[in-house]
Amino acid sequence: MGAQLPALMAEARGLGLFRPHTASEVHCSNCHARLDARGDCPVCGLIGRADADIERRAQDDPAGTERLLSGAIAKRKAFTPAGKGGERG
Repeated sequence: MGAQLPALMAEARGLGLFRPHTASEVHCSNCHARLDARGDCPVCGLIGRADADIERRAQDDPAGTERLLSGAIAKRKAFTPAGKGGERG
């Protein structure tokens, strides 16, 4: 399972998913949705922690980290900002 982690981390970095928040922030800086208890955005996939924190987590829980990154990447790829849904050519 751990073989996929470097590729997922690189893709998450490329999508700009790592954006640490302060403890007082309750809304996503990307889409303005309400953040979950860990500071992650359930709408656009933003991860409210630094990538170094996620890499440390991967050492203890590689399967859980892969699920976190895969889910965040899927949310970001499916995310359409408000007002952009009907502009397809």
